[in-house]
Amino acid sequence: MPTPAVTSPASPLTLPAYYWRLASATDASGKPIAALQKGIEHQLRLTFSDDALNIRGGCNAQFGGYTYKNGVLHVNNLASTMKACEQSLMQLDAEINQRVKGDLRATLSGDTAEPALELAAQDGSVLTFVGEPTPQTLYGSAGETMFLEVAAKKAECSHPMIPNYQCLMVRERRYNDAGVQQPAQEKWHPLYQSIEGFEHKDGVRTVLRVKRYDWKNPPADAPSKVYVLDMVVEQDASGK
Repeated sequence: MPTPAVTSPASPLTLPAYYWRLASATDASGKPIAALQKGIEHQLRLTFSDDALNIRGGCNAQFGGYTYKNGVLHVNNLASTMKACEQSLMQLDAEINQRVKGDLRATLSGDTAEPALELAAQDGSVLTFVGEPTPQTLYGSAGETMFLEVAAKKAECSHPMIPNYQCLMVRERRYNDAGVQQPAQEKWHPLYQSIEGFEHKDGVRTVLRVKRYDWKNPPADAPSKVYVLDMVVEQDASGK
């Protein structure tokens, strides 16, 4: 018998465990808010740390502090990056900035596998978000930040199930306190798995900032460590 969905006020302990993707946005009469439909298409999402909120998916990243108390999510005025984009994305930024501010009634529904977050404003508008687990939630551990250099060419490596399997060739890189890359201390070695979010291009050498997670309860055929792309630091099409 399936576990029934439960409804309760959202809490800081729950919010940081998910990325919250915008699924619907309606005004007080229940009609879609036109300027926010672009956010559904572009998968606009909220990300919470213990005390900070980030919004991505429009033109600019927006960020600021928040608190939660007695069923009310209070969002401080949001700061923003300042790049220019197409008009619809700029309008999306402005609309979400106005909607996600001040005091909002926050309600969480569903279970841990498929949660939904509803933010209701005093003017009757309602924004609904679908929760997608963060890597930390998914893998059951805090990620370790590291830098991996990925060679321009893959190399054949041994795989028990796939003949002529091609692995990424990687080595760890380090930076000093001034942000200067240090000489490589490690030899190239095959990585027998993919890096989530990274697409290798043949002939292009890259340096990536990644999060490495210990997977607490992996399936039998899965690796015990998982690499997730955080940022591309360098790209070199010459392969050097």
